[in-house]
Amino acid sequence: MKLMVISAMARESSSCYILARQIEEICKNHGVEVDFCTPADPKLPINDGDIDWADPTILAWQERIATIHAHIWVSPEYHSAMTGGLKNMFDYLTKAPMRDDVVGLAALAGGGMAALNTLNGMTTVARSLGAWVAPQLTALNSDDVKEGLDERSLSRVENMCVTVIDAARRLAVEAPDGDDIPIS
Repeated sequence: MKLMVISAMARESSSCYILARQIEEICKNHGVEVDFCTPADPKLPINDGDIDWADPTILAWQERIATIHAHIWVSPEYHSAMTGGLKNMFDYLTKAPMRDDVVGLAALAGGGMAALNTLNGMTTVARSLGAWVAPQLTALNSDDVKEGLDERSLSRVENMCVTVIDAARRLAVEAPDGDDIPIS
């Protein structure tokens, strides 16, 4: 099974990036292959409505997403929403690449409760792409991430990761040739 962790921030010192890397390690420790990326990785242009859907960069992004079974998105809250860079990545997708994938969500703000608007927005986007959203929405204080998550917060993050992995495994059956076949 392959899971993608997306950090909405590429700056390695950002709490978002730090948390996304922690999530990557948790998922790897649960036997999952992880594709880690940030909005800069696929090199997508800003989607201003004047795009060529046959552009090789866009097609490569869609094909990359089509190989993923589960996703965990991590974003700071910017003006009550996910970052524009993160949203831009999803604006290049149709429902097909993510249909029936499982998505876990984590958001960071100055206070854990402040990130709820970001989680709601990411939930809407994931559902519009045909994905299943794990029920453990994870809102954290960005300062707590930088200082090191306490046992309770780390347990919440791991629980979300395990739920995403388990749900994705239940939705796919490993075929003998290594290709995943969706369960009808």
